[in-house]
Amino acid sequence: MDLDFIYQKVQVLSPKAAKIALRMLDNDPHVPTEWVLALRPALKMRSNDAASFGGTDWMTMVAIERPGMRKFTERFESREQRHARLWVTSLRRASRAALQAQQSVFPDDVEKAA
Repeated sequence: MDLDFIYQKVQVLSPKAAKIALRMLDNDPHVPTEWVLALRPALKMRSNDAASFGGTDWMTMVAIERPGMRKFTERFESREQRHARLWVTSLRRASRAALQAQQSVFPDDVEKAA
């Protein structure tokens, strides 16, 4: 999965899902800055018509941050909240894969940093 695929998925998120994803993107220190700069405007534009966060939206964000909480929150999760959670987790997975690939390309730099 690459950034192009993730960017295309922004276009199919509902406004509420995009708003949740935007909130999670802004709080994630592991996503490369370049990715944030590329994805943030699309998420912002997509989330313009979203209503304010409700209680179950906050529960979804907690479930994203703490996957162990998902067993309690998923029964309250709407379809758009689920889409936001899946988008954020796929972004994080792709971010980790890109970091690992970068480290394997420059193994000498990683050894010097350690």
